[in-house]
Amino acid sequence: MRSVHPPPPLQHGPGGAAAAPHGWLSRLERGRVSRHAPGSALARPETAEQAPHDNRFFVLTEGLARISLIGAGRELVLGHLRPGGLYVSHTRAWVMAVEECKITSWPVRDMLELVSREPELGVQAFREIGTILQGALSLVEDLAFRPVESRLARFLLAEALRQGGPELLLEGSTESLAAGLGTSRQTLSTLLNRLIRDGTLARTGRRRLKLCDAARLERMAAVSSG
Repeated sequence: MRSVHPPPPLQHGPGGAAAAPHGWLSRLERGRVSRHAPGSALARPETAEQAPHDNRFFVLTEGLARISLIGAGRELVLGHLRPGGLYVSHTRAWVMAVEECKITSWPVRDMLELVSREPELGVQAFREIGTILQGALSLVEDLAFRPVESRLARFLLAEALRQGGPELLLEGSTESLAAGLGTSRQTLSTLLNRLIRDGTLARTGRRRLKLCDAARLERMAAVSSG
């Protein structure tokens, strides 16, 4: 079962497209470029433990990846990497491609030199640490205090913000969305149908929903299990 906090909204540029990586990236040299298919690992714990000499830091230049702890058949999603995001591989977390990803990476030993030449790289690294910490704290809060109805409401509100309006396209399968909310497919379908019947949501097409009563979703999102 996967427990997940909704990812923070994308930063958008003109026309609603995801923002391009920062200008300093084009000035960095000697990076190794690689592509990763959806579902493949960009970083894994055993690399950090068994081959520390191969630890690298990388910048995601295309795609979307999630940072997770995996064990005992469960996945806890700590946060997401989007274009311009940085990550260092010597941790116990997995970084998995949600969609096709392109990264540029360097050995960790080169990081100090690169930061000295491009200070904005260091600033961005601190931003990423803060974002991941925020996601981890929100995850703990969700698991400790929020029932699945509240987690669903938070997810829908976050998606409306990310997609730029009340019309939502639900990405992935119902099973993957249910797993992401830490529930079953049947429970998720029951909750969505209930929200459609009471007018909180409307189904506008295949895998498309419209948020009709955002205020009610906000009240649901604030409800704790205690």
